[in-house]
Amino acid sequence: MPKTIPAALQAHYDTGHICVAPAVLIQRADGQLRGFTLRSKPLVMDLSPWDGGNWNLSAETAFEFEAAGGMEAFVIESTAGFEVDETMLVTLNNGDLFTEEDILAKRWAGARFRIFLYRWDVEAPTIEDDVETLKVGTLGNLQPSSTTVKAELHCLKRLLQLPVGIVTQPNCRVRVFSQGPGQCNKDPTGFVHSLTVTGVTDKRVFTCSGAGQAADYFGYGFVAFDTGLNAGLSMQVSTFVAGVFSLVAPMIFNIQVGDTLTATAGCRGRRDEDCIAKFDNIENLQAEPDFPSRDQVVSGVSP
Repeated sequence: MPKTIPAALQAHYDTGHICVAPAVLIQRADGQLRGFTLRSKPLVMDLSPWDGGNWNLSAETAFEFEAAGGMEAFVIESTAGFEVDETMLVTLNNGDLFTEEDILAKRWAGARFRIFLYRWDVEAPTIEDDVETLKVGTLGNLQPSSTTVKAELHCLKRLLQLPVGIVTQPNCRVRVFSQGPGQCNKDPTGFVHSLTVTGVTDKRVFTCSGAGQAADYFGYGFVAFDTGLNAGLSMQVSTFVAGVFSLVAPMIFNIQVGDTLTATAGCRGRRDEDCIAKFDNIENLQAEPDFPSRDQVVSGVSP
């Protein structure tokens, strides 16, 4: 699709006296919105024309972009075909935008971005007349260092590089309780439990004395903290025995006695132990446990 430049902005370009500056708009999955202009003065603009799709901007009629002297966005490679453009956003590692806690908690995962040029020589730039969008997409990996944080900016062409289809495997390939065609489709009622932390070993291991379920009941499941320093964060469970939870990775913040959480039963994708005995959901097993292996196929039939 060819890029459309507003007629008023194109007329400004044609004069040869170009007064434009770049800006970046980022919206996280939780709705938090941040905007920065690489000019020395803030920018105030009505963003509601960009509302829709994955963007929630209907109420942002006078959004202020911060003047970010320590930020820059640069293109390493830009292609005209289907190869993915490589763009980086670089900012000072001072906690103004990316904090270590947010990075570790993956709060920026899948955040949307828009890089654009706007006219700074008009009093109130508008999207309809004074803005040219350069690139839209999602944030990729964040690479913090002692002085800067580098964020990969993935354009929409990256979606064309994602694999399509499924691979046969003996264990179920979908997450338990996922809904939709080709999913688990098990009703989670009865498998979600509200618990309270009664003992803490470290950021990975803690005890909920009220959890009297069988060993490994929560294994491969998830705990989501409702209160405490980790409120709003979740983590996968590695093992569960006699009320003791061991997580696959440490929580970002300290777990404390009295923290409340929601624990969801886990599924290791096994046909007999999980799909049949634990969840009674064999009709939705998304696996091929009886599919012959490559060795079995090529070995032939023994006499």
